[in-house]
Amino acid sequence: MKTRTSIAIPALVAVAGLAMLAGPSMYEVVDKGRDVRPYESGVIYKIRVADSVTIYAAEESQPDMDAISGSVLVALAVATLITLLVLRAAGEDRRLRRFYALASAGFALLAVDEFFALHETLGHNLLPLTNLPGIERPDDLVFAALLIPALVFAYAYRDIFLCTARLRWLFGGALVAFALAAGSDIASVSADEPLEVISGACILGGFASLIARHISRCIAAPVAMADPEPSAPARAPDAAPTAG
Repeated sequence: MKTRTSIAIPALVAVAGLAMLAGPSMYEVVDKGRDVRPYESGVIYKIRVADSVTIYAAEESQPDMDAISGSVLVALAVATLITLLVLRAAGEDRRLRRFYALASAGFALLAVDEFFALHETLGHNLLPLTNLPGIERPDDLVFAALLIPALVFAYAYRDIFLCTARLRWLFGGALVAFALAAGSDIASVSADEPLEVISGACILGGFASLIARHISRCIAAPVAMADPEPSAPARAPDAAPTAG
């Protein structure tokens, strides 16, 4: 079972990556406007798929990746906070509770940054940073600075992140996808956004697995205490000796 899981996880990540990389090349927006269909409506896209099928889609059907990413980060912040509260109520190890406290704070900060573009706004007001070698956009340097505490956190709690083979695949895949996305961004290749989505999906799967592991352990402990193993039946007292 462990071997199958170890093979299935990277295979699924690879298939998802190929689908996201090849997806945009499989369709073309040939027209858009309010008069694409013979009735009044909002903006409609006319899309040619695989050069054989034509479909019409509303403007709202186009996914907003920033909104999706922000929503996922909010969900992770809430999930890790709830896990922290459960671990505290169960009297779990203080270091594990600190791990979830820091993770929840980090996800909350990233969610705020995603919704309100904090690092972009800060970067736009730090124009002198473009004088540094290799820096074209100041906000990229600000975002890179945010990665430093994330890397320190990952190293400090590496025993938790890598405690099972599944977690090693998921978090390792996230790291590889993020590194490839950063390289694509530097090389001005359009693969950076799909790779960032894959990295985020691996992180989401990794934390879901971690949370399930620790919550189930907290639930199992009280159940084991409330339902101990049945003890051996008491031995009947020896019969009283009878008169001869």
